[in-house]
Formats: sequence, C-alpha cells, structure tokens
Amino acid sequence: MGESRRGMVPRRMLLVAAAVLHMAACAAPASARGLLADSLAGTAVVIAVDKQGEAPRRLLGVRTASRQHVEVRLRGPAYAQTAGLVTGTPIEVQGAWMHAVVSPGDPRPKSNYFAAGALQVTGPGPSPAAGDSGSVASTRAGGGAIAAAAASPSRPRLSFNQLVSKDVKAIFIPIAGVSSPGVSCPDTAPPLSTVAAVKKAVFEELSPRGVTVGGTYNRCSYNTSRLTMQNSLVAPLVELPCNGTTADNQTWSMSTCDYTDFTGYSDAADEVLRQRGIDLSAYKHRIYLLPPGPCTFVGLGYVGCDGSYDCRVWIGADFWTTPNAMVHEIGHNLYLGHAGAVTSAGVYDEYADLSGTMGYCCSDRCPNTPHAWQLGWITAQQIDGTAITPGQTLTFNINSQSVSRQTGLRVTLGTGTDPLFVGYRTKAGGDSGAPNSIVGFYKAPGRLHLHTAPIANTFDAQPTDWKGTLSAAGSAWAHPTAGLVVRLKSATATAAVVTLCRKAGPETMASCQAGLDNDCNGKVGSQDAACAALMSRAAALARPRRG
Repeated sequence: MGESRRGMVPRRMLLVAAAVLHMAACAAPASARGLLADSLAGTAVVIAVDKQGEAPRRLLGVRTASRQHVEVRLRGPAYAQTAGLVTGTPIEVQGAWMHAVVSPGDPRPKSNYFAAGALQVTGPGPSPAAGDSGSVASTRAGGGAIAAAAASPSRPRLSFNQLVSKDVKAIFIPIAGVSSPGVSCPDTAPPLSTVAAVKKAVFEELSPRGVTVGGTYNRCSYNTSRLTMQNSLVAPLVELPCNGTTADNQTWSMSTCDYTDFTGYSDAADEVLRQRGIDLSAYKHRIYLLPPGPCTFVGLGYVGCDGSYDCRVWIGADFWTTPNAMVHEIGHNLYLGHAGAVTSAGVYDEYADLSGTMGYCCSDRCPNTPHAWQLGWITAQQIDGTAITPGQTLTFNINSQSVSRQTGLRVTLGTGTDPLFVGYRTKAGGDSGAPNSIVGFYKAPGRLHLHTAPIANTFDAQPTDWKGTLSAAGSAWAHPTAGLVVRLKSATATAAVVTLCRKAGPETMASCQAGLDNDCNGKVGSQDAACAALMSRAAALARPRRG
C-alpha cells in the first residue's frame, strides 16, 4: 500500500514437535495439558497485512468459546482457504500446538501457537438482514435504459445492498513504547506525529478543507456511514512498557512484531484506557497507531467485523496522519477486499486499481464502484447481459458517483463469469481531491471505469478487478469472453451516456437493414463501413446488365 522506512527486526524461533510438548506437559497442570490438541474450534479472526513492496497476506487467529485468542499458522493448501473468509465465521482447524522458543537467554516465557494443515468452515458467516439487500424494478425517470436501438430484453432494475454501518464509531489510539519516563524502548523511537496532528487527519470538523478519515467516509457515503467527533475519539497518547504478557499468557515485546506482539500491544493499550475511565464499548473500531520500530507495515486490519468482539486495525509509524491508510484498513473491517488490476506484465496485483481506496496508498479518493455498491452507499442499475439480443444496443444514463447515490451499472454475465460494473467519476464530493487519472480534467470532465467483481452482498470480502477507463467520446472497451462492448457516447461534469452492445458476428445485409450493430462498433446502416460495402455490392448486383 504505502511506504515505511524501517526494516524488520529478526526473531529466531525453533519449532518443537507437538510430541515433545506432550512429554514436557506431563508435569504441567491440566489446564496447560488441555492446549495440546489436534483440532481447534472457534470463530475466525482474519487479518489483512498491507506492507510496501510485498504482496498482501492474511493472518489467521481463532477466538475460542472461552474467549481465548489463538494464533493459527496455516500450512500448504489450508492458507488458500482464507480467501474470502471473514472475521466472525465459525471454523475448525486441524494440526498441532507448537512452541515458539525465543533467542537463548531471553527471560520471557514461551508462547504457543497452532500449526494447522487443514481448515473447515463449520457454520455460516455474517449475512445480509432480510429486506436490506436486493433489487427493484426501475421506474424512476432517467433511472433505467433511456433509449435502445431495439426492444430492451427487460427493464433494468435498481440493485442495492444492506448499509454496512450507519455510524463508523472508532477510537484512534496513539502508542509509544517506553522503558522509563521519556526514554523509548530498545528498537523503538518516539512517535513521528503528535496527537493533535492525528486529530486533524481524522476529523473533518477540524480540517473542513483538508483530507480526513471522517471526510472520506462522510462524503463518499453521502453521510450514510458517518465518522465524526460526536461518535469517535482520538485518545491521549498511551505509553506501554517494553514487554508484557496477555490475559492468555502470551508474551509480547516492543522489539519484535509477531502476531502475539501487536495483539499484545492492543490488549495492553485497552487496559490503560479502561483505567483512564474510557468506555471502549462505545467504539466498534479500534485503530492502534504504533510507534517507530519493528512493525514496518502500512497497516493491518481485521477482514470483517460482526460486532461480536472488537474490530481492530493497526497503523504503522509513518502513517499516523495519512487518512487513506486508515480508511483502507478500516475498510477491511467493513468487509472490503482489495482493489486490484492486471499490470502491464500480465500479473494481477491486488493493489493496482488506483480508482479506489482499497488500492495503493495514499491518494485521496472514494471507493471504486463495486465497493461503493457493496457498502450500500450507492444504488446501481442492473441488467442481465446474457439476455441482450445479439447486435442490440442499449443506452444508459449513468450519474457521476461523485455527485449522486443513484449511479453505476451492474451487468450480470451468467454462471462462471464475474459481473461487470460500469461507474462514472468526476472531480466533486468525496472525489474532489482525487487524481485526474481517476476523475478526468478540463478537457475530459470525468472518467468511466470498468471493473469485474464476484461480490454478492455487503459481507462478501472479495477483491475487485479494474479493467480500464474511458474518457473520450466514442471510446469503447470489449469484455474478453462475454461479447459485450461498453462505449462512452458523451460525458459532462455530472453524468455520462453509455451504450452496451452484445456482439453477433460480422455485419449481414439483414443486420444492416434492421439497424442492428452486429460487430458493436457503434455504427449502424450506411454509417457502418461494412454495411456500406454490403449495400453497395447489393446495389451493383441489382443493376440491369447492358448488352
């Protein structure tokens, strides 16, 4: 996502087989021996890892029925099963308890983790509430197809999702590691930003003309998912010791940045805030701002958060005042996957879609169209692309996502093919500060963006795939397999006129005479070169021969 300056501090660890642990546990209390098992059940804690120069990763934890939080390290094919898995989903993992042995001479107790080779989902994850998602017939003026060269296969419908959250209630917790008053822990340094600077980066009320976390949520959601000074808080600086032990008897240190370390910082910071009289239950999202040290990531975030326990985000030291980094990680809490694209090298990069907050850090912009639809922030027109008559052209008016919640086009393409999203963005609203490559410039008032995404509902944490952008009138994009062609006919600062055509093959005399566009080049009849040639040949053959 973004960039961080400090390198990781290495940690030497030995993995001791579970059988050895069992031998060592014979003299241990029954509670300790109970940890030695070949399966572990509970609810998933899925953490997205966003770090400069590295492909995104996912970490997994399990919160058991007794509220114990256990790190799970997945081996082999089991890791692939975390794709699309969200926090709060009931799971069971099979494997063995392992023991992390730190460097010789380190006085800290040892930490257990679970090494798993298999993962099974044992129950349903979060799902939309009845009546909060779906589609309805489009009867609104300008809300559906406004013209068609032939009869429309069906009236477009308005497609919407359950609103992910009415209030994004968050507490931002700046952390410093100190060995004594005014002295930073070894391997750490004092924070690079002040609490006052963090507040200006978070709250729109304090920076009404600037880029803020609250401003992004308020403007991009049309005030449907708000983050304000009334529902959120930037806490005073929390000073933590250089190491400690969690309630689960897991050790953490400011000198390392493993799973038990950053979760340990969070547990310790929570306890400090409770002692200060802060009611943490008032805030669904907890954003921990980490000091300079071994945690060199841009950020980490729980993927999904059903409210059954706290939703956590961690922000690296260089990004305390970078709104996009915080919006991105909170976005993972709100069930968003990454915004990716295929690079010029032909490789899919999960961050390469610059048109959305879930792509690379750190430009100011709103979520891309499929993510805005997933969040319940926009209502899109929806049509079945497989029902469009080959050679038929449908015309749609698409409002700018930057100025209207009624925006975008979602085209379903049948089983096995991800739906196509067509969105229009201009330099307004939450996109006022977005780069020209996203929203256009004075010669091109906006940009049409094309994405595919398998997202089915609010809680479907799937990545999106940016396919391209159109800005010039007449420019077009063709789906590589579905035979659909999207063409930008015209655009203004508030809306674009777009056509959708389904290819039927080469032009024929019948298609030319019927006013169809078999090759979907945007021209029909005599205006199409292929039709003009066919008509000219037919006219020549119809002339009586002399002689």
